[in-house]
Amino acid sequence: MSMEWQYGRLCALLILSIMLELPLREAGYGSILFGVLMVLVSYAAASAAGDTPILRRIYLAIVAPVILINLKIVTMGSGDLLAAIGASFQVALLSFTALAILIHILRTQRVSLDTILGGVCVYLLIGETFAYLFSMMELIRGGSYLEGGHLLKVPPNVNHLLGRRPELTYFSYLTLTTVGYGDIVPVAPMARVLVMLEALLGQIFLATFLAFLVGNYLAQRHEDRQKATEI
Repeated sequence: MSMEWQYGRLCALLILSIMLELPLREAGYGSILFGVLMVLVSYAAASAAGDTPILRRIYLAIVAPVILINLKIVTMGSGDLLAAIGASFQVALLSFTALAILIHILRTQRVSLDTILGGVCVYLLIGETFAYLFSMMELIRGGSYLEGGHLLKVPPNVNHLLGRRPELTYFSYLTLTTVGYGDIVPVAPMARVLVMLEALLGQIFLATFLAFLVGNYLAQRHEDRQKATEI
């Protein structure tokens, strides 16, 4: 795979997966199509985060269980335990991907548009990671989150509470951006700690890292234009 626009591809797939979670589930096609989409996201993440032998081995060790568990859930269904195990592997995969991309960007000498998209990918991966953490929290301790003052319910087309992850993904990105409509709220102490942590990470990341990338990109473009005029 070409390294050009490596982050752009991942960014597009992440946005697609975020936007389609709820519509696909409501249409009755969520499990199969979303499973395929997550496999594509995993492949794009592995390509974007690096191509060294060590990174490939780590990704294989994390991605293989993710794909197998997703296939099991899609084809045969699952209970809460397998859903929680799958969510833990997803957290490991997303966190490792975000960290690998972050390190790779920091080592890049020139900032391009694709590099900025890499920063956006990390931001989106933070939201996805916390969505799975919220799901695990709800699986471990039911009633950690309330929607409209009521417990989260299992949708009719799934047999485990992880089927409510689209709602918790929605809640995760509202928390990350500090919008907070208040339709879903954390009530358990640990759930509130996770929410506060995500809100802080989201704002700090935007105000420091992404601002730093955009500032360097604009400075480099200005410098390039000056050199061009001198020639």
